[in-house]
Amino acid sequence: MQSSIWPAVDRGRRYAFPAVWVAVFAAGVGLNEPRPAVDVASYLSFASATNGAAGATSPEPAAFLAVDAQPAALTFVRHDISGDISWPDDRPHTPSRQTSLGHGRFAAPGNAVRRQVQLRLVSPRTADELAGFFRDVSYTLTDVRLGEAVPPIKVDRVPDDLGTKDGNERKALFITAILPVVLEVNQRVLADREQLLYLRDKIAATPVRVTPIERIWLENLADRYDTSVDKLDELVRRVDIVPPSMAIAQGGVESGWGTSFAARNGNSLFGQIQSVGRHSVAVSWKPGTGMPQPFTDISEATDAYISNLNTHPAYAGFRAERAAMRAQGEHPQGYHLIGTLLRYSERGQGYVKFVRQIMRENELADFDKARLASF
Repeated sequence: MQSSIWPAVDRGRRYAFPAVWVAVFAAGVGLNEPRPAVDVASYLSFASATNGAAGATSPEPAAFLAVDAQPAALTFVRHDISGDISWPDDRPHTPSRQTSLGHGRFAAPGNAVRRQVQLRLVSPRTADELAGFFRDVSYTLTDVRLGEAVPPIKVDRVPDDLGTKDGNERKALFITAILPVVLEVNQRVLADREQLLYLRDKIAATPVRVTPIERIWLENLADRYDTSVDKLDELVRRVDIVPPSMAIAQGGVESGWGTSFAARNGNSLFGQIQSVGRHSVAVSWKPGTGMPQPFTDISEATDAYISNLNTHPAYAGFRAERAAMRAQGEHPQGYHLIGTLLRYSERGQGYVKFVRQIMRENELADFDKARLASF
């Protein structure tokens, strides 16, 4: 009996799928209601089931699709704990704040969905190798000052022998190496800011149209910036860039233009110190409160530096002044904003004057409006 049944089953399989579609089509014709076209955007928007019929008849575009981007230049990368990025188990997730010193807090933000430029990784062993790479890609600071875009490269560490170069060459190599890293971190912050402004306006206009996934994204963003969703104005003040001129000048001052022991061995460029007595990466010095905070690479150090300025209570004045410049339609200027960082160093006003001197002598303000080639 079994041998007589299976041939019939096999023949039935060939006609089962077409038969189902014929039945569906006949039902649609009989009811005079043809199947509607599928709108992919409505599925990507993660619309809540409680939106009712209005949401079904007029699906809202996905919030993340509303960001104006160049698809050829940008990709969306999901950062999960189980993904390619290795997060050390002993990294402090929410370290204690130190308000007595301006650079005592380490925080490495992690974004759920992060818009990134695909950078070319460069790991130079010597300063000459780094200089040769810049020549090969025709990347010079003179061209950037003339309006040329910065190549999308990512130098992961400063060469050990950078200190053997004379002052001008050493500074030029340091600035050339760190500029694209600062721009890339800033661009990620701007992507979050753009989405945040979109949601702020959406909440003000039609709060019921905010989708669950948008609320979750907003809550995660507020958590990363040490504030709450009900303080949207404060969150907007925090999610913004740090001018490249300021980042480069402070990095140069704090690391001796990349020649300090902490910079060469732990990628510690911005003078950040540990708030807890443990390392997140393996370095030669002992962990402890007040010791230099080591980082995996220059990008992570820059990320933590910008997060520090955007979240630490000591820099509320910096954020308020930056927001005031935005309100006046001005682009954030490092030379002006460095004046608000009196608590970044124990030297106070003397530190601010010295950093401004570095900015003037090296004409770093030219880089505040620099852009990556992918943009």
